[in-house]
Amino acid sequence: MRGNGLKLIVFILAGLLYSGAAWAEKAKTVEVWKNLFTLTHGEGIDSNTTFLITKEGVIVIDTRVTPAEARKVKEEVRKQTQLPILYTINTHYHGDHSFGNQVFKDSHTIIAHENVRKALEYEAGKEHLDFFKTLKIPGIEETVVTPPNMVFKEKMHIWAGEYHLELIHMPGHTDGDLFIYIEALKTIIAGDLIFNGKIPYMGDAYVDDWIKALDYIGDLDAEIYIPGHGAPGGKPVLIAMRHYLIDLRRRVKVQIEKGSSLKETQDVIRPIFQEKFKNWKKLEWLDSNIERAYMEYNIK
Repeated sequence: MRGNGLKLIVFILAGLLYSGAAWAEKAKTVEVWKNLFTLTHGEGIDSNTTFLITKEGVIVIDTRVTPAEARKVKEEVRKQTQLPILYTINTHYHGDHSFGNQVFKDSHTIIAHENVRKALEYEAGKEHLDFFKTLKIPGIEETVVTPPNMVFKEKMHIWAGEYHLELIHMPGHTDGDLFIYIEALKTIIAGDLIFNGKIPYMGDAYVDDWIKALDYIGDLDAEIYIPGHGAPGGKPVLIAMRHYLIDLRRRVKVQIEKGSSLKETQDVIRPIFQEKFKNWKKLEWLDSNIERAYMEYNIK
């Protein structure tokens, strides 16, 4: 999302994003690599949280959808180490990645792109939380919007113990996306720039920017990709996400060139994608994805 231009779209389409949330699916922790762990699922939305254990302390990436879920992250960290939490990072502003921030205030450093703070502070943050409260997510009433207190524009470097993390701003899913590159582990922590096995939410998205972000990520020397939703995996996880967006762009542009209406475009593309991506979750989001792309490219 650039500026506030698409705020309305976020709330119009948000019901599509969260209507099928797995409210009671048990959280599980996966050891992705030595010292690197990812929590998936949980009570609320199926967003991922990743934490890295260094010799100096722990770095937590994304804080889940409620303080209760965030406390589960702390419990998982404490199963592995008693070292302090050094930094907490939000990959973007969406509540399923940031509404646990208050639990990590004692780390004193919550980092994100500057657009994440803009999206979470003042009235914008209150509106975002108010919407989440309508979803009746267990524990959401306890949430206090807690914006990041350290922000950057383009790139930020963190050295912690034996690891060097590069935080790189690449808009696509939102205007405040960052991904984290840990060269020593050949790992990308992508946030919602990558969904694995799931149709992506695109209410804040610009397709061209998103593809550029994935092209940039694809040029880095990495073997492990941790998505914002879905299981970590190898480079095919990145390729599948990129392919989905490129195919969506191509097919929508063809229909626009033919003079097709939005509905006609959806009716043509939807069945093709339902078959092509039949093993992915959230096929019901296809129409909103097609609409997002149609709005981007139908310039008159």
